[in-house]
Amino acid sequence: MNVNKSVVIYGAGFLGGRYFLALAEENVHVEAFCDKDADRIPLYFGCDVLTCEEAVKRYPTLPFIVSVDNADERKMVTKRLKETGIEAYETFREFFPGLNDAKAETVYCGEDAGFQIVPAFLQRKESLIAYSFGIGFDFSFEMELTQKYGMEVYAFDPSPGVVEEMKRHELPDKLKYYPYGLSNEDALKTFYCPSPGTDYSEYFAPWTGNDKTQMQVYRLSTLMEKFGHDHLDILKMDIEGSEFFALPDILDMGIVFDQLCIETHTRIFPDSVDKMRSLKKLLNSHGYLMVSNKRQEQTYIRKNLLENR
Repeated sequence: MNVNKSVVIYGAGFLGGRYFLALAEENVHVEAFCDKDADRIPLYFGCDVLTCEEAVKRYPTLPFIVSVDNADERKMVTKRLKETGIEAYETFREFFPGLNDAKAETVYCGEDAGFQIVPAFLQRKESLIAYSFGIGFDFSFEMELTQKYGMEVYAFDPSPGVVEEMKRHELPDKLKYYPYGLSNEDALKTFYCPSPGTDYSEYFAPWTGNDKTQMQVYRLSTLMEKFGHDHLDILKMDIEGSEFFALPDILDMGIVFDQLCIETHTRIFPDSVDKMRSLKKLLNSHGYLMVSNKRQEQTYIRKNLLENR
């Protein structure tokens, strides 16, 4: 079954409403809510509110996400649903995209503060290398890696506006910018121009414009060979959907990176949940553990580092 078809949310309250909006952002349809007070709440966010018994009977093959504030009650409800044969998830994060695999002390990096890093693994080496793809108009993440942690940072973004913007900046010696994108092949690729407030993507989405432009993209292996690197301390990817194709290529090539800061653009794809789960499973199978999960931005750490700390 394609879990993106629809789900049922258990709990027609504030938390359930937040889950509804979060699922909508990821192209996941909520078929109905169920709640113990269903007789008093016939509709919530435009969806029918059913008793648990009615919901189980009507939607026996759909996943149920439990949105109950009390942790003990949440566990009890999830257990009861599973006993009836329902595919039940105790929290939104358990359903999408998954729970953290390990604990590590993380800090936000950059003024935009979307990505988190593990600073402990940046204090044991003298020569530190970071590759950052998709810097946009805010390269404070890259500047902080350079200024605070002394890293040599290679920043990449082929967007025409960014290319022009970067010409106006005098960058520190350790921060190098290149107008290239990242993908699973070396090619001149067609990108869809964004509507206001979005970013260029090689994948057409409902909010993208109809205009197109071509940009140069490379495999990570090509770029690392070009610049003479065989290991990355940090790899950052904010590449508007291309991560689902570039990352498998990177892992297949056996490229080693200590930390991965990645923004996943699942809302672009109709099979968003499957894509996110597959990506996490792939990273886990190659020895990378999720230590920070902010839904769109995640941080993974190489398992060997965590075991040897």
